[in-house]
Amino acid sequence: MPMLSRRTWLRLLVPLLLSLLLIGALYTGGRYLLQRNGIQQLDWSGLGLSTAGLHLERLALRQHSSAGSLDVRAEGLLLGWRQFGLSLPFWQQIEVRRLALDWHAQAPSDNAEQAQSAPLDLQRLAAPLAIVPRQLHITELSVELPCAAGRCTARGDLRLQRSEDDRLALQLDLLQGEQRLNWTASLHQQDDALNLQLGLGVDGQAQIELHSQLSQRPETLAWSGELNAPQLSQAGALQQWLAAWLLPPGTQWPAAPGAASLTASWQLQLPRDDLSLAGLLAGSGAFAAEANLPQPWPVPGIGQVQGQLALAAHSEDAQWIAQRLEADLQLRPLGADWQAQLPPALRSEALHLRVRPGNALPQLRSELAGRALPLDIALEVQGATALDLQGTLAVANAAPWALQFADTRLTGTSKHLTQGGWQASGLKTTLRLGGYLDAQRLELDLAQGAQISAAALSGDALRLQQLQASIGGGILRARLQDGGLQDWQFKGPLNLTSKRLEQANLKPQGWRWQGQVEASSQSSMLRGKLSNDSALQLDLDASLDAQQRVRLKATLAELFLRSGNPLANTLAQWPELLELNNGRLNATAQLGLAPGSATPDLELNVTGKGLGGIYDRSELSGLDTRLHVKLAGQRFALNIAELRLEQANPGLPIGPIQAHGSYSATLAAPDQGQVQLGQAQAALMGGRVTLTPGQWQLGGDDLRFAVQLQGLELQQLFTLYPAEGLAGSGTLDGQLPLRLGKAGIEVEQGHIAAREPGGRLQFSSEKIKALGRSNPAMQLVTQSLEDFNFTTLNSSVDYDEHGKLRLGMRLEGQNPAIENGRPIHFNINLEEDIPNLLASLQLTDRVNEIITRRVQQRMLQRNTAPKEP
Repeated sequence: MPMLSRRTWLRLLVPLLLSLLLIGALYTGGRYLLQRNGIQQLDWSGLGLSTAGLHLERLALRQHSSAGSLDVRAEGLLLGWRQFGLSLPFWQQIEVRRLALDWHAQAPSDNAEQAQSAPLDLQRLAAPLAIVPRQLHITELSVELPCAAGRCTARGDLRLQRSEDDRLALQLDLLQGEQRLNWTASLHQQDDALNLQLGLGVDGQAQIELHSQLSQRPETLAWSGELNAPQLSQAGALQQWLAAWLLPPGTQWPAAPGAASLTASWQLQLPRDDLSLAGLLAGSGAFAAEANLPQPWPVPGIGQVQGQLALAAHSEDAQWIAQRLEADLQLRPLGADWQAQLPPALRSEALHLRVRPGNALPQLRSELAGRALPLDIALEVQGATALDLQGTLAVANAAPWALQFADTRLTGTSKHLTQGGWQASGLKTTLRLGGYLDAQRLELDLAQGAQISAAALSGDALRLQQLQASIGGGILRARLQDGGLQDWQFKGPLNLTSKRLEQANLKPQGWRWQGQVEASSQSSMLRGKLSNDSALQLDLDASLDAQQRVRLKATLAELFLRSGNPLANTLAQWPELLELNNGRLNATAQLGLAPGSATPDLELNVTGKGLGGIYDRSELSGLDTRLHVKLAGQRFALNIAELRLEQANPGLPIGPIQAHGSYSATLAAPDQGQVQLGQAQAALMGGRVTLTPGQWQLGGDDLRFAVQLQGLELQQLFTLYPAEGLAGSGTLDGQLPLRLGKAGIEVEQGHIAAREPGGRLQFSSEKIKALGRSNPAMQLVTQSLEDFNFTTLNSSVDYDEHGKLRLGMRLEGQNPAIENGRPIHFNINLEEDIPNLLASLQLTDRVNEIITRRVQQRMLQRNTAPKEP
């Protein structure tokens, strides 16, 4: 066996002795050291020595502190003799074949928070660098840490080198699927500065570089740096790695594009005792960043963003001040959560935002004086509703945030929009805006020319075509709280125009509204004039109070019907047979609707003076009336306070007519109400016809009325009656029991009698005389009636639903020229078709052309109707 040299023995003996001393020290002082460093467990096995160094086949360690617990498991540990020293760390060269770290974090305690708030000392921070080995190589590194999925593991290999001037260089390669993330870091302390350089690459392609320097001052820390990612071509790989650590199981981000670029630089002065976000914002310095996304970049919850963005700001007296803001961004909100909160018609397909430096506003508000950043903004929204916003802004360049806008124009179009039971098509919006907005309030001014139009707007019972709303001059003021409007107020003019309005109770035509609107979060009021193409004009006041009660008052401007009747051309329910062409008419209506009620309270007052016209086949003139309609709950009432008609002419003149009464019923059965008549009388043939006052219930049996005839003059009757050679005088009184039923008007067993002392009849014509000459039995009758003085004239009266009048007359008197005036008695039965008689009277008189046409049409219908058996 060859002899070993002295030098060889020394090389083997010195490390062996040092190893024995180290093992002895660990054995004697190990318990103290373990407890001091929180090590609860330390196990190793496979200890061996060689010329290369100290070997450990397996090492297991568990450490616990206030921050959490750490489990360390190492295999194939080599502590190399090269650069071995007597001071810590003893070994400057360490190689590990496999190292596994398992970290379990623990909620920080109050003491930890106090320790974090202590002033930062770079010397103390850099002190551990002195005990880092010169070389460290971990072939297989596995680190298990908390993540969004619960626990995640990172695997790779690590190399660490420390130079003679204590500059650390770290290289960490992490496996991400089939790709490798290359992390590099360089840390070096120089005087009172700590320099850090970080690099990130994917499969050897550089992606991100960070240069940072942290310098210590007596009271502050100076932090400067640059972030460069000029060609972020492997963003997809970085996104996958982040998603694995940050996203819960079952969720994923949209795939990132293949290119992007980002640059940033900063120079900050920070407080040494507060390195939190609040401390960062409270620091001073400058910051600038630029980003370029040439391809759509997915942003969770927002959509895909593409374009350029540039920011710059500096801080003065703990106040950050924006210096630059430029953007040219396109957004496609694919799957964005905020899109689902909008109606389908307002959901956008793409947004394009452009922000450029602008000119200062000529009238800047005091809240922005000295701290305004002027910008020109353009926003385009594509989708079912297209919007275009362009204007000039003055944005607060420091907190508190605020913005003022002027000469801002918003235009929008939408082919179809459905909201709250309303459907609109062909919507167009043009708004000219100015105003102010901050965290507490909103002020919005609508300049002249602001309007909204729609080709069609329809609801359940209303349809409008070519609708246009002009709102220029309106002012909106509101207080903001929790992202919503509070205590808002709007005031301004409102002009509405519709070329055609369709509603079941109105005839289709154009309508216009012109007035003022005052609305707030508590109440609303509308006041102005409503008019239509038929020259109808209404003064309209509407209000909604804090209890959500609706009040409406409408006043009809006095109508002079000689120039036309707007009501007849407006109301679909206007009686077809009624035409008013003379006189004056006005009306007022008040409506109230309680919250939750489907039936409004309504009061309507109508006043007419000197009205004249036509109803059916009757001519009317000199009508004065006062009507009151009241609707409350489920009942309505009509009260005729006054009705006076100078004359009605259905073939014979009737009038003046006077009446007053009322009618009330339920809305469920409007035709089954109660009629109350206080007065109803009419002048007829020199006398008077009176309807006895009373009450009647509709909807049941036939209605019966007692009609009184007083003072009818035979002379006027014979003047109207178209019988040749008939004349006479006398006064008639009577009673007519009138029955009104579904079949029409009937009179049964009515009675008419002449007043004492009687009267005179003269009936002389060539036809009557010829009848007497041809029939001796009729000769005495014809001669007697030529000059008959009667003392008694009684007649029964019957009238059926077909218009047949039957009179059973008893006539007693004498003719002085016959047999010295001996008494003569007649029993005469007469039958007359009253409708045809009145028609004949109307056709023989010079009446209105409309009446003539209606009479002829009515006679034709009666003559062609099938005869009853």
